[in-house]
Formats: sequence, structure tokens, C-alpha cells
Amino acid sequence: MTAVATETLIAIEGVGKTFPGQRALADVSFEIERGEIHALVGENGSGKSTLIKILAGFHEPDPGSRIAVAGEELKALAPADVRRLGLRFVHQDLGLVAELSAAENVGLASGFAKRGPKVDWAGQCRRADALLARIGVEVDVELPVAELRAVERSAIAIARALDELHGEIRLLVLDEPTAALPPAEVDALFRVLREVLEQGVSILYVSHRLEEILGLADRVTVLRDGRCKGTFPIAGMDRARLAELIVGEEVEADAAQRPPSCATEERALTVRGMRGAVLDGVGFELRRGEVLGIAGLSGSGREELAAVLTGAAPGQIELVDGDGRTWSGMTPKRAKQLGLALVLANRHPDAAIGQFSIRENVSLAQLPSYVRGGRVRGAQERGAVERWIADLDIRPDDPDRLYSYLSGGNKQKVILAKWLNTSPRVFVMDDPTSGVDIGARHGIYGLVREQAATGAGFVVCSSDLEDFVGVCDRVLALVGGRVAAELSGAEITENRLLQAIVTQTGKNA
Repeated sequence: MTAVATETLIAIEGVGKTFPGQRALADVSFEIERGEIHALVGENGSGKSTLIKILAGFHEPDPGSRIAVAGEELKALAPADVRRLGLRFVHQDLGLVAELSAAENVGLASGFAKRGPKVDWAGQCRRADALLARIGVEVDVELPVAELRAVERSAIAIARALDELHGEIRLLVLDEPTAALPPAEVDALFRVLREVLEQGVSILYVSHRLEEILGLADRVTVLRDGRCKGTFPIAGMDRARLAELIVGEEVEADAAQRPPSCATEERALTVRGMRGAVLDGVGFELRRGEVLGIAGLSGSGREELAAVLTGAAPGQIELVDGDGRTWSGMTPKRAKQLGLALVLANRHPDAAIGQFSIRENVSLAQLPSYVRGGRVRGAQERGAVERWIADLDIRPDDPDRLYSYLSGGNKQKVILAKWLNTSPRVFVMDDPTSGVDIGARHGIYGLVREQAATGAGFVVCSSDLEDFVGVCDRVLALVGGRVAAELSGAEITENRLLQAIVTQTGKNA
């Protein structure tokens, strides 16, 4: 952790932002010092993204808001002024073109090296190499970005942001930089950030992962309901206190106090010989009421298991259902017939339809049941959706609110509601808490446990070890497309899981 800084770099005073029918920020004030990593935390919908977009010049703040950079007050925030004053942004999606190389992605942001009217490709590669070398990273800058590891892609986005071709860099803003990273690569990213800090660049770090905040930042500012609840030193802060500041009440953080397993002896399904692009003969049995986790690093097969199991991705599989029938191969239609529901992360493009309302998204998978004579029976549909909104505490409780306007946690609840509405036997969840704040995360855990108590089985594939500790009865660790270890009950700790997924040898289940 860095030494406490004493000189103000960014002064944010009384910043507000009002959208039609909603006040997203109200009188937010705090300072970012030179030479510090300053964390910004808050629940989904607390105003973090709005504030970042104001700093980036994307949104104009309400009258009376004041932002000063190195003593220069910004009268009218615009992207060109923001860039001139040395503010750079790396968003969660990174903004990289996967089919292009690192050298080409750098050129897209700051212009290409030229030799006369033509691009100097050798010079462009040297520029990309030099930018990566500044942060201690070595990557083949001629490879397509899609072929690189997740942490290497993040490093390219950071290196590109630190290109001083258009002026000195003062502040690097990182929005959920580890959301797509497996745990083993988070430390590598942190080393990159410390290299950035050594070069005199301050960092504003936005994340829902509290352990990262506690291990990386010097100070943390907490937003709640669009208001600043204070800025606090990390020294002396613990997870429970930080969670309480974010949510506004004590949050149960001890996985040991979660409800006991609801698993029965009755089989929900048996999977044999699952194969895909990486998966190599994976098999397991899931009992009714059981929450089974699937852990693994990128490239382990964990990313494709949910899709192969439900027929959303090509693969081979033999499945024995709860009635003892054996099925070879899987399609989405067959998965639905067998009562398997694929619950995607809210950031997945196929998870929901952003232009649809809450009502339209929740009823979509069950729409035929509301149709009579070729027309949707609106009252029946709305009644069902309103019940799910109440049961899952979806906010706002307006069935006609557009899905795209919801916070990440509420989007995930809508996706869950859509599949709960179909009464599946087995929920297959793929990164269900990606980008979700601690309050919504525990809400999702509670929903999983409630449904497990009714006899539903769950297969939870996740890149976040906290999900397994928080909600799973048993976890399979994948390495190289095979099951390398199985943990259950008290064995499920983050340390044990991390050891299991970085094992170099696997074995068939």
C-alpha cells in the first residue's frame, strides 16, 4: 500500500446529476490526492457510473457542481478538456477490438505511427511494446487480442490509456477492472497498477470486490443512493465495516452461518462424458436441492460448461434425468423440455433484451401460456410479473421500466425471475454475480437457497470464488477440461479452491 498523499489532484464539490424522473447524484464531494489509489464503492445504482461519466465528459453535471483538476476548475466538462487535463479511463469492457492486435488497438486510440502517408507498422509495434514495458508487461503485440489472456488484454487497455502522446497522464480511472479476471490473474493486474502508481499517476479504482479494495487502496469513498457517505482511510478498515458502509446496515458475511444444505438423496440429473472445445469427459451427479459449483481458471472448461449442458454451445453429453431416462446430446429445446434453465450473467448479450421492459423480459420464456386466440392476456401476464417483482424485491417495482435502465443487481433479479417463472427442475447459472454489489450478491444467494429448499437443483459456474463459499454445497474444480478436485461443506474456502484450480494435473470425475 502506498504512502498517504497530501496534495489534492482532483477536487469534486457538490456534484449532482438529474435525469428525467430521477436524481442520480446529489451533492457529492470528495478529493483524490496525488500518488494514491482511491477506491470508489457503492451498490448498483448508487451513482458510481454516473459520476465516472461526468468525469469523462460524457454527462454534464447539474448547475452548481464544481470539479477542479490540479487547481484548474472545469467550467464545461468535455472529452477534449478531460483528456487535456490528463484524465484517462479504462472501462470494464476494455474497448478493445478482439480481431486486431495490441499494436492496432493502441493506434485506434491515439493514432498510428506514420512513414509518409502509410502506416509504419514496425514503428507502431515499437510504440505498443514501449507502452507495455512502462507497466512491466511483455506481450506479443502482433497477436490478435482475442488470443491473449484476460489479464494481458487488461494490461493493453491500461497501457493504451497511459500513452502520453496527447499530454501528461494524471489520473487513471478503472471501472471494475477485475470483473472478467480469474482470481489467479488479479495479483498480476495489481502489480501493473503499482507500476502505474510508481510513475506518478493517481488511480481511481471502482470495484464491487471488497477484498481488492482492502488490499489495494489507500482511501475509499462510499456512495449510497446518489449521495456521498464519506471518505475513509483503508488502514483499520475491515470487510464487515466496509460492507456496512456500502449497504447501510450490517451484512452477513460469514458463509459458515448460511442455511444448511437442502440436498436430498433424490437425483436431479446425472451427466456423463461431457465434451466441448475444452471439456474432456466431465461427469457429475446433481441431487435435488443441491447447489453444485463449477470452478476453474480461464481455459479450464468452466466457461463453456453451462452452455454445453443446456445445448447453447456445441458438445457431446449423455444425461440421465430425474426420471431415469437417458438422453444423448442436448439442444436448447430439449433442455427446456427436461426442465433445465440457463441463467446468464446480466452482462451477457443473450441474457435479456435491453429494449424490453421488466414485464416483457420476465414473461418472455413463458409467453405462450399467456396467449389466447393469438393475443397476449395482459392482465394475467402483468399479475404474474408483479408477483415476481415483489418476491424478488426488484427495484423499481414498475413492470414497465426498461430493463436497460436497471442496476446490475436488479437486472440479475429480472433474469432469475424470467426462469423462475418457468418452474425449472435445474438452474444452470453462468457467472450470476458478475458486476453485482455486495447487497445484491447476498440477495441472489438467498434466492438460490430459497429455491433449493423447494427441491430445485443448481449448477453454478463462476469466476468468483466468493460465490462458491457463499452458496455452494459442493464444488468441482476444473483443470484442463477435467475435474481435478471436489470440495464439499467446510472444505469450501477461497484458499482451498484457489489451490484446486491451479493444480496442473486433472482426473476424470
